[in-house]
Amino acid sequence: MIGSSELRIACPADLSLVGSLRHALASFLEVFGLDRELIEDIVLASGEVLANAVEHGSASVDNGRVELLARSVGDGTLAVEIRDSGRFIERDRVAGRGFGLGIVRHIARSVEIDVREGTCVRMIFDPQAIP
Repeated sequence: MIGSSELRIACPADLSLVGSLRHALASFLEVFGLDRELIEDIVLASGEVLANAVEHGSASVDNGRVELLARSVGDGTLAVEIRDSGRFIERDRVAGRGFGLGIVRHIARSVEIDVREGTCVRMIFDPQAIP
């Protein structure tokens, strides 16, 4: 069961920091006693979005920033939001690339992309419904 808690980290949009953000998220999720496989799935989905935020979203912005927010949402679900200061761009598929958002949509119960101020990808995970 997920209790009420929140993890929030804001940092420069630097690809070398993505691993540390993934590790921080995994540690946060372990506190809830979630299944290891579920934690790995959530971290995988979040890592895909983080890498995209750094590589594509904030690359075009001087002093780009990335923010990771993970929090329980009262009904037993987990929300993970990743914000960057860049613009979301739909890209043509490149051979061997472009599978990240598909992976995210397969793992998360829902995925929303808000592009009003930078880019915010909000994922909802339902640990209660996953065996």
